[in-house]
Amino acid sequence: MGLLTLGTPLSWNEIVPYVEYIKEHGIAQFIALYHRLKGREGDQLKWGDEIEYTIVKFDDDAKKVRVSLRAEELLNQLQAGEELNALLGNDNCCLWRPEFAAYMIEGTPGAPYGGLLACFNVVESNMISRRAEVTRLLKGDESVMSISFPSLGTPDFTSPSYEPRPDGDNNSGCSIFFPDEAIYAGHPRFRNLVRNIKQRRGEKVAINVPIYKDINTPNPYQVSF
Repeated sequence: MGLLTLGTPLSWNEIVPYVEYIKEHGIAQFIALYHRLKGREGDQLKWGDEIEYTIVKFDDDAKKVRVSLRAEELLNQLQAGEELNALLGNDNCCLWRPEFAAYMIEGTPGAPYGGLLACFNVVESNMISRRAEVTRLLKGDESVMSISFPSLGTPDFTSPSYEPRPDGDNNSGCSIFFPDEAIYAGHPRFRNLVRNIKQRRGEKVAINVPIYKDINTPNPYQVSF
């Protein structure tokens, strides 16, 4: 995830008058930085990794797994620990940041790795520490996974459960599958991003997977949502 700062984001219509200005000055800044730094040598390579965790909730009685919309709650606790360490002068093993969805959090190392081969030896242990740190805050019926959740967009896939409202006037995405409540609400970037993409395109994003047709597929194929 890129740099997140606090502020009031603009709508697409408010951005349009500044588009050419942003393009022009972005190119000018790039060229200026290139000429200022093109001769710099001897810098140490700094690198890292990020893992996006999906918070899931198990309903054993219904034999169903849902995504748990507790990312903001968990991030508040995780980032409070970061701030406390900073005040005490302690190093943070991990750093935690929001992601697009209200069921996702992003974990990174507390500091960049260096340019020595020995740095590769601590990557796995840091990943283990990250998972342990967030797992301590989970409820007994929750877990985190770092792969895509296979049931996104199916009915009742969130906890708490929300229904998509594609015709809502104040909705960001107007999706027929994905409710706005599943978008992270702790920072204005994410819902505003979806809203601005929709305004810029003049329509909402629609990605339809082609239907594989065999002898049992109705023709025409119709689905009611």
